Amino acid sequence: MDLRSLPKAELHRHLEGAVRLDTILQVHRDAGDPLPESTSEELAARAQVRAPMGSLEEVLSYFRIAQDSFRTYEWIERISYEAVEDLAADGVRLAELRFSPDFMCRPHGLEWDPAMDAVVAGVERGAREHDVAVGLIAIASRSYGIESVERTVEFAIRQRERLVGFDLADEERSYPPRMYVEALAPLSDAQLPITAHYGEATGPEFPREAIELLGVRRLGHGVSVGQDAAVTALARDRGVTLEMCPTSNVRTNAVASLEAHPAHRLLHEGVRVTINTDDPGLFGIDLTGELTVARDELGFDEQDLRLAIENALEASFLDEATKASVRARHFRWLSP
Repeated sequence: MDLRSLPKAELHRHLEGAVRLDTILQVHRDAGDPLPESTSEELAARAQVRAPMGSLEEVLSYFRIAQDSFRTYEWIERISYEAVEDLAADGVRLAELRFSPDFMCRPHGLEWDPAMDAVVAGVERGAREHDVAVGLIAIASRSYGIESVERTVEFAIRQRERLVGFDLADEERSYPPRMYVEALAPLSDAQLPITAHYGEATGPEFPREAIELLGVRRLGHGVSVGQDAAVTALARDRGVTLEMCPTSNVRTNAVASLEAHPAHRLLHEGVRVTINTDDPGLFGIDLTGELTVARDELGFDEQDLRLAIENALEASFLDEATKASVRARHFRWLSP
């Protein structure tokens, strides 16, 4: 199986974590405040996480350099286009990109709706030119407070026709799912499905709450689902998909090592496991590399890889007609 040329699907990729280093350098040069580094190789030393960190929170601090790149609507459009271009170069034919309007717009005082216009313009142009089906997910950043979450819910409902889902992300330990039951309730009437970052930095009690109280259809990472047999069974029986990201999970200290990663075991226990990059720009990786890690380090055989990609196609929040079209054009190889 040639993983590089293989058509692939990805559910968990942050737009803010997919900014090219060269683009970060150019943003600063064009703004008249060039960074001390002059090459992407030099910038990587402080803009990428290449080794395990002590915690998720430490990894999140590395986002600040990329966050500062969203300075104008024009740059947002370009970064969005480049994200799709990079997906296509990696052979990804169906993908979901997620972004936090508050995280993206706050540093330079941009308005959320024009920023959404720019994201959509860049993504749609990239999708047309490179034959990638892309869905957009709005993220509420938990550390910005409940008011920001409520505002993001309002934004998502207002932009419903241009979004496929909603996500809760950011620091996890201080923000249990039960805090968001009321705030996220309007998403049900809007028929906007929810994925949420839980089980990355906490034990299985938070994934359980997210499934039972928030009705999530997917969990971002969900690594700790494998720590409790009852929660594993709950995720399996409810058909909850886990958006697992092996390299990220090691570097954020969600797992102690690749050898300790539960993805292979959970897949064989009937849980809907998928393999994703999380933040390819932040970690210096791509989806081909993550599937290679799954094969070479996690014990996935060819059938496991097929199942993980099939799980991603089935669990995608993109509409069924779009998924059927992409399947017919790119994923016939999944059929026995």
